[in-house]
Amino acid sequence: MAVHQLPANQSTVRVGVIDAAHRPVLAVADGDEVVMQTWSHWGGQVIPGMGMAELLTLREQAPSGPHSITGPIEVAGAAPGDVLQVDVLDLVPGEWGFNLALPSPLGRGVLAEEFPHGSLRHFRLDREALTTELLAGIPLPLTPFLGIMGVAPPDDGPHSSVPPGPFGGNLDLRDLVVGSSLFLPVFRPGAGFYAGDGHAAQGDGEVNQTAIETSMDRAHLRFVLHAAADVPAVLRMPWAQTATHLVALGLDEDLDVAVRNAVEALVRQLTERFSIAGDDAYALASLAADVEVTQAVNRVKGAHARLAWSHLGLDGPPVLTAAN
Repeated sequence: MAVHQLPANQSTVRVGVIDAAHRPVLAVADGDEVVMQTWSHWGGQVIPGMGMAELLTLREQAPSGPHSITGPIEVAGAAPGDVLQVDVLDLVPGEWGFNLALPSPLGRGVLAEEFPHGSLRHFRLDREALTTELLAGIPLPLTPFLGIMGVAPPDDGPHSSVPPGPFGGNLDLRDLVVGSSLFLPVFRPGAGFYAGDGHAAQGDGEVNQTAIETSMDRAHLRFVLHAAADVPAVLRMPWAQTATHLVALGLDEDLDVAVRNAVEALVRQLTERFSIAGDDAYALASLAADVEVTQAVNRVKGAHARLAWSHLGLDGPPVLTAAN
């Protein structure tokens, strides 16, 4: 096992575009770790004190999307049909962040029409106490995670970084903190992993359009490759796990369909991985799982169904094998 360093610079970062044709900036082996850096939106050019007019100028320069994406990383031996497990070992956000609701007609927040002028707020992040402040005198806890982690998509050509998909990408799943793992299906040789869109804090839904957007001075990740033959088909889609919970994901432009997809993904895992009868699995999802909106603002919306391992009689996540 090797530990690689991947800085964020003009050679390793692209803004707003995901493309399977992008050449890898780093090659790693199964089991290797990478300590990478990410920039905040628009190549890290949003600075404290910047106003809306200056930000809109940056936006015009990157029409495909705002996200600064570090990568791709080639995982040696990864082949279509495999599953890439990404373990989040450590995250250190930058010193500053911002929250943005774009003005009309650009805003995509849930209440965009009620706040047509938009807003831009800057935050100084206390990285020792893991707090910042929005309302005077009231600490706002920081729970850093990477809003974007994904692999090269199955379709050719450039893709906007904004909508997530079966390849992962802009999932904005706030469960992906230190100690969590994200599982992604591989569509291209080498997987082509990338990450970005650092978040210092975000509620489920990301309802005004953004989180506290920030850089990641340190994102320490481990890559574990699961061969297609060892992974049941039900796991060849984006999903996540933490020390305490299984997290099934659903995506669709229609939020109702995204919720259905998340619940269906959870029930399928319960029946196929853990041999629970279908009607019992469906009942367990209703009695014990939390079904929540991951994000409602990225064109393709996200939902997730979170179930504690304890409801399966487990102390933590089981080892991923062909059986489970």
